[in-house]
Amino acid sequence: MMKALEGIRVIDLTTAFSGPVATMQLADHGAEVIKIENNKTGDPSRTWTPFVNGKGAWYPTMNRNKKSISLNLRTDEGKRILLELVKTADVVVENYKGGTMEKMGLGYEVMKSVKPDIIMASLCGYGQTGPYKNQGAYSNLAEAMAGTLYLTGFPDGMPCGSGVAFGDSVGGVFTALGILTALIHRNKTGEGQYIDVSMTDSLVHLSECFIGIYTLTGEEPKRMGNRDAAAFPYDLFEAKDGYCILSITNVNDWTPFAKAVGLEHLIDDLRFDTNKHRIENQNELFPLINEWSKQRTRAEIEKIFMEAGQAYSPVLKISEVIENEQVKARDMIIDMEDPDYGKYKIQGVPVKLSLTPGSVDTPAPSIGQHNEEIYTQIGITPEQIAGYKEQGVM
Repeated sequence: MMKALEGIRVIDLTTAFSGPVATMQLADHGAEVIKIENNKTGDPSRTWTPFVNGKGAWYPTMNRNKKSISLNLRTDEGKRILLELVKTADVVVENYKGGTMEKMGLGYEVMKSVKPDIIMASLCGYGQTGPYKNQGAYSNLAEAMAGTLYLTGFPDGMPCGSGVAFGDSVGGVFTALGILTALIHRNKTGEGQYIDVSMTDSLVHLSECFIGIYTLTGEEPKRMGNRDAAAFPYDLFEAKDGYCILSITNVNDWTPFAKAVGLEHLIDDLRFDTNKHRIENQNELFPLINEWSKQRTRAEIEKIFMEAGQAYSPVLKISEVIENEQVKARDMIIDMEDPDYGKYKIQGVPVKLSLTPGSVDTPAPSIGQHNEEIYTQIGITPEQIAGYKEQGVM
């Protein structure tokens, strides 16, 4: 079955996490993504712990469906070869620190000079402009500057990171969105363009209503743990065998929720009769609900809440996510087999297209696995490839 991005060639200069997430989205939907790695250690994520069979376990999770070639961009010949590849490409993606590509002599204007309609995307912590443009960043640094880290955690505790590399992932997804938008524009006009994405910008964009609320009310938003400023009950509660999120379905009528948790006698209690009152008195209501949930398993609570039409979700560990019926029904857990790593499971494709669905077809490549396939397409012979290896160019 055809994929939406078949025929699109992407030169992937990204490393670590954020950039590879972006190019993985494109590869999942059929783009030919050619990952260019340095000839010594390759992508840094190959060296991140934990190790499986002596190889970093992060790398295969972000680089499926791609091809890998090795190339030393610190050499003049390496840069020349890169530009020859750009001539055959539709998109170039990089995630070095801001300004790095220009310093290397490989900025957008240079790319454009060899391929006028090229689309080039740069993803970094702070973007290509502003006082922080030359600073490097990791996910939690971006979360910190965007305010999302400050809002995460409990009111009486320190701010807390999201638990996953949220800044990297969100930046990667927005980069993929930018590339798709630019491809549509090019299809209409024939024009390529430059895309500048910042992890921090991406997280600021996802700050929900908090920026608007602050500027409208003058009140600094505060950490709320697992609660929500707009409704209660909407919180994390204990169960016999773990935790679960319980939420009222209709903030104007909490009768079904109250009956579900055995609190019928509080339906008309003036402390809890309106959503406003429940928010004001949530510290009184929370322990009553929590005492009810602690006496039941997550499965028992789910059954009660489904019958009552109230919102519920168990808090799942990763081992439970992998076996969850809903997640599996959406094809979000894929079985993979790799000659280096063996058998493992990986996330599926989150965007479901009815006519041109994406898929996970090949495991992450080894360093330079596709050298001969790709380089011979631009006129480099196997003998020249061998010579370049001796020279340290490949």
